[in-house]
Formats: sequence, C-alpha cells, structure tokens
Amino acid sequence: MLATLEKGLNTINSPLSRFGSWVGGLMLIIMTIIVLLQVLFRYILNMPLSWTDEASRFLMIYMTYLCLPLIYLQDKNIAMTFLLDALHGTRIRHLLMVVIHILAILTFLVWIKFGYDFFLRGNSHADSLPIKMNVIYIAPPLLMAITLLSAVQKIISELRQFFHYTPAEDAPKA
Repeated sequence: MLATLEKGLNTINSPLSRFGSWVGGLMLIIMTIIVLLQVLFRYILNMPLSWTDEASRFLMIYMTYLCLPLIYLQDKNIAMTFLLDALHGTRIRHLLMVVIHILAILTFLVWIKFGYDFFLRGNSHADSLPIKMNVIYIAPPLLMAITLLSAVQKIISELRQFFHYTPAEDAPKA
C-alpha cells in the first residue's frame, strides 16, 4: 500500500518538479540576459535601465521556489548529516527521516499560511514594472504547497523502507 501511494505521488511530483526546474532554468537565462543588459546600459552606454533590478529580483524569487520541489525530492538541500551518516544502514534512520520530513512539512505550512496572508495584502503595483505584486507574492504559498507534496512522498518512502527494512548484511548480493 505504501509503495502504491509513493508511486502515485511520484507520478504527480516528478513531472511537476522537472517542469519547475526547466522553467527555473529558463528564468535563470532570462535573468542573466537582463543583468548583462543592465551592465551594458549602465557602464558602457551610461543610461541605466530602471526595471532590471526589480525584474531580476522577481525572477530570482520564482527560480528559487520553482526548483525547490526537485531539490527536496533529490535530497539536494543544505543539511548537516553527521547523525544521519552515523545511523546509515539502520532502521532507526528511517524513523528519524520521517520526523525530519514532518518538521519540514510544519515549516512549509507556516510558510504557506504567512505567504498567503502576504499575497492577500499585496494589491499594489511593482515600482518599475507594470505588474501587481500579487503575481510575485503568490509564488511562496503556491510553490511551497507543491514542495509539501514532495515531503509527503518522502515520508511515505521512509515509512515503506522502515516497514520493509532489510539489514545490509541480510541484503541479497548483487
């Protein structure tokens, strides 16, 4: 049953996270071009563009949140793993990972709640771009909710490994 749930979540999370990373990569390219334009106009043509800083900042916000589900699924986030490394190959490690993912979900829920509250209050326009700030403020709660799905998938995976644990010495030889 846990394997079925994990597989079902993976069919949702995997394409979403890959799509997010592709869009984030495209935004990185666009942001690089914008910054190069800013350097060209400011230091070579001596005519700075007013919108480039804000556009770069907004692209960076979206890039971060779009790539977060993939980073979470692939365990590429920053972590201190000395305890997990010491527990490698033990059953207790899987329980500890469940606790860690639950704590992450609680953090994501707080982030989603306050991000949504901020989104509701962001009815103003950007300073130099013709967009409402709601467009920017929706990124954290929406994309953290998608990251939350990744954390649920990781919990199910860890529980499956805990319940179907095979010690390293009993594992079949390849």
